[in-house]
Amino acid sequence: MIWAVLSLIALLAALWLALPFLRKRQMETLESDSILSVYRDQAEEVERDLESGMITEAEFDAAQAEIEARTLKAARRMDSGLSVSGQMPVMAGSIIAFTLAAGLAAYSQLGRPQIPDMALADRKEEVLIRRAEGGDIKSRITLLEEATEETPDDFDTWWMLARSYASIEEHAGAAEAYKHAARLSNDNPGVLSAYAEALTQANGNKVPPAARIVFEQVLRESEVPDPRARYYVALAKAQAQDFDGALHDWAMLAADSKPSDPWMGMVRRDIVNMVKFTEGDVLNYLPNASDEEIIASGGEVKPPDTGAMAARIVDLQIALDADPKNWEGWMEMAELQAVLGMTDAARATIETGKSHFEAAPFVLQQFDTALAILDGEERRGPDAEDIASAQEMTAEEQADMVDGMVAGLALRLEEDPDDVAGWVMLIRSYDVMGRADRAEAAYDTAANFFADRPEDLRAIRLETGYGAN
Repeated sequence: MIWAVLSLIALLAALWLALPFLRKRQMETLESDSILSVYRDQAEEVERDLESGMITEAEFDAAQAEIEARTLKAARRMDSGLSVSGQMPVMAGSIIAFTLAAGLAAYSQLGRPQIPDMALADRKEEVLIRRAEGGDIKSRITLLEEATEETPDDFDTWWMLARSYASIEEHAGAAEAYKHAARLSNDNPGVLSAYAEALTQANGNKVPPAARIVFEQVLRESEVPDPRARYYVALAKAQAQDFDGALHDWAMLAADSKPSDPWMGMVRRDIVNMVKFTEGDVLNYLPNASDEEIIASGGEVKPPDTGAMAARIVDLQIALDADPKNWEGWMEMAELQAVLGMTDAARATIETGKSHFEAAPFVLQQFDTALAILDGEERRGPDAEDIASAQEMTAEEQADMVDGMVAGLALRLEEDPDDVAGWVMLIRSYDVMGRADRAEAAYDTAANFFADRPEDLRAIRLETGYGAN
């Protein structure tokens, strides 16, 4: 059927192209005949003017001469007054045959007539898939919503839908999706915590009673207290005007967290704001508060305790003599020396620390950064010479390089922990190096960060073998 339709379309197109060659023989008046007629009319008009006395004989002769000259000039430029057109059946047949053959041959190569027509719903789904693959989050959400209707008991689908809603700050939709995911996960604490957070955000960041109940349930049932639940329980206390309770909880959370943990910025900000409101001392809650945080909380910056800092430098020197591979210790000692105005000593400390990590480019980069800051220069990374020096090294130097790379990876993950592949690499590296304790500690840190993302944590477990029990 399709071939008959296509053949008919091709035939009609061919006939339309061949039509001019099939017209009957006819005479056509050309442009030259009409122009000469104009000159004849002008000559007759001049004769009538002469007869009526409007012009003299001399004027008549001059006008006639001008008209005759123009007529002769026009006649030389133009064709004859008639043209003949006739039928050209051979040319018409050739055009029809060529058009039919070319059209059908092209379709036989490029067309796919055997594919059945798609239903409208399928076409819409295909468009949504293309848009979702191109990064359109709304199309992704639509597909996930349809998937939840087809597989309502699939945890991963509900979880991805909730995360997609959260990414566009559609908190009410995220809360509903998290609710289904929590039910399917048998009330996994991480999923419950994400659900309660979405409820709070949908409520204008005010912790509703239902969300507080869920957060407190998470804290009771989690082996490792969930940082998100701890933060929001403290926020609920603050919103209930239990300011001391909120400050205590936030301070405990800050003390139990690393400076690089993603929630620390928010926790420190809220502690500073609450201390300013209650007119307290921020150092009671953030012993390592920066000068900017002290000023923002309404306090005054005190001169540094030079005695304590000097004592710490002595302790670090003793520790580094025993274990010179502690690059963080070298960095801390140099920082303390710089604060005390011992710039030359700080520079010497950095250079000494670098000498223990000559084959570790990632750690060397940290030392170079500290040195650049000390000298008031911009940060720089390892140059081509640093990289080339790693090409030829002994087995011991290669081991140092591996240590440095692993240390650099660990440092990067502290600054940017949202990297599943990075955690897998770090845990595997520790395991290969025979440092199971560090591998276990790295897994625990990753588990804490990905507590609300069970699919990522599951991938880390599968890839590393840690956390399976």
